[in-house]
Amino acid sequence: MLEPPAPWLRHHPSAWRAGTLDAPRLRSTADALRQRPGFLQEVQHFAACWQAGYESHPVLPSAMRNNARYVMMVACLWLDHVRDPARPTESITQARLLAFYERLGRGLVSASPWRVKAMLGHARASGLLQPMAHVGDARWRPLEPTPALREAMAGWTAGFLRGLAPVLPLPEPPERMVQRPGLVGEVFTYRLSALLEDRYAITVGLPAMRWVTDREKGYHLFLSLMRGAALQPDGGALALVVPEELAQRSGLARNTVRNFIQACVSQGWAEAQADNRLRLTPGFVDEALHWFGLEFVWMHTLAVAAWQRLRPGWPA
Repeated sequence: MLEPPAPWLRHHPSAWRAGTLDAPRLRSTADALRQRPGFLQEVQHFAACWQAGYESHPVLPSAMRNNARYVMMVACLWLDHVRDPARPTESITQARLLAFYERLGRGLVSASPWRVKAMLGHARASGLLQPMAHVGDARWRPLEPTPALREAMAGWTAGFLRGLAPVLPLPEPPERMVQRPGLVGEVFTYRLSALLEDRYAITVGLPAMRWVTDREKGYHLFLSLMRGAALQPDGGALALVVPEELAQRSGLARNTVRNFIQACVSQGWAEAQADNRLRLTPGFVDEALHWFGLEFVWMHTLAVAAWQRLRPGWPA
């Protein structure tokens, strides 16, 4: 049996079961990481790499416009990764996705049957999912990820890992890691296992970040804010915010960007300043840096664990 890859995991993530995650220990590990001198600069490097990976694949803006679509795409990758090739009807279907959301319940991620059907239809129309060939029984209409989606998610994962590599070293360059067959599906299977078995999402206890990730391209806009932020003596940060530039980069309307910024101000996370400057409050910056600490530790551990488990000669 494979050993847990980190102190905050009680079992190897490939055998995830309830109690595998030690959430307090994960939080303390993330907090220790973000105390590193120059951590904001490392965050800004990560933000640039994440956005570069996201922007380099035309299907990703559609697949990851908000947390709801992201979770559904990840669930599709998981269902495809764990399916039995001898039972093709147990691949990606509306019924299996609905069962996934029922297991999650409304406390973490929710989607009505109508929304699941709509998101599936959009994914097919956008070239993210395609019907499986030769399934034997057309009534089931199972789907599978298209080559375009697989390539895009591998590229995005590589960009993510490239962003955190200066902070947490990797066993191989990210581009080589994601070429290992099954690695991307394995990583996202681990991420969903935490949701399903331990009821854990890294937005738990981080209300601002949950709000950000639920917005249309909210995470992309948030990363742009952090890329241009400079820490202030009181723990806040000052960011240059030009709505026109953010709109062009994110592919959103300028009014949508302005509404996002105004919502951050109205919720007490930021204060508008002169000359297109936005002051991020100390509380918001503290939550954001904690989020990045979690993102780094979480993704690094799961990616390295997947890379190790999929090495030739390791247990299946």
